[in-house]
Amino acid sequence: MVDPWEKAADCERAAQAVADPKRKAIFKKLRDQWVALANKRTLMTEADMAMGIESLNRRQIELDVADRMH
Repeated sequence: MVDPWEKAADCERAAQAVADPKRKAIFKKLRDQWVALANKRTLMTEADMAMGIESLNRRQIELDVADRMH
């Protein structure tokens, strides 16, 4: 399973690497969402956690692909 803390760290690194302030803000917001998900882990069912991970992971992949195209 995907570790939300690792994904949050990935987003932080991506935010530091981009020059565009809008993209930086998007990565930081996504980082915050990963952190929130990680903090709620003990309160969520496994299915809810999997859905949250899938949703955030999809967004992060889309951002990563868009960054490679720029």
